[in-house]
Amino acid sequence: YLKLGGYSHSWLKHQKNGIVEPMKITDNMKTGSIVDAILTEPHKADMTDPLYPACKKISFKIREKFGALITQFEKQVSFTAEIQHKGFIMKTTGRMDFGLPGHAVIDLKVTMSKDVVTLINFMGYFNQIWHYCKMYKVDKAYLMVHSVPLNETFVYYYDCSSNLNQFWGNKVLDFGTVPAEQKILPF
Repeated sequence: YLKLGGYSHSWLKHQKNGIVEPMKITDNMKTGSIVDAILTEPHKADMTDPLYPACKKISFKIREKFGALITQFEKQVSFTAEIQHKGFIMKTTGRMDFGLPGHAVIDLKVTMSKDVVTLINFMGYFNQIWHYCKMYKVDKAYLMVHSVPLNETFVYYYDCSSNLNQFWGNKVLDFGTVPAEQKILPF
């Protein structure tokens, strides 16, 4: 999806003055990616990774609770879109984990934290799922968060019906452009 062009939530969140320092991929990040692959694109899950057995157990736990629903979801849908704000336009891209057509976006997270709500707020996940909702043309989103130390998966609902999101509005002002027809000032 990154090859589609446009700014991703991850890039916008991590950039400092338009530059993103290379991120060190941690075992926690790899765990989330492997669990995501097992549940959404099993053929892409790296079974040779030493973390795979633990990720398989996490995936089983999630599927045990939500398996019937997961089978109904669209998986790994990629998008590009243009966000407009105060006369500026910014091209964006994103790839959601799950979607229920015409109804909701479901984003999967795996964490090593016991304090899931604090993590959600700190990471700004609402901004990410708001963006996915707008691209998927739905107003409802759910975060499906599995806490490894609690061995439990929680689901949080978010109303994304508002057409204004402060994070995205600020990013459009920072990185957006003025449409070509508006660049010529009349004298």
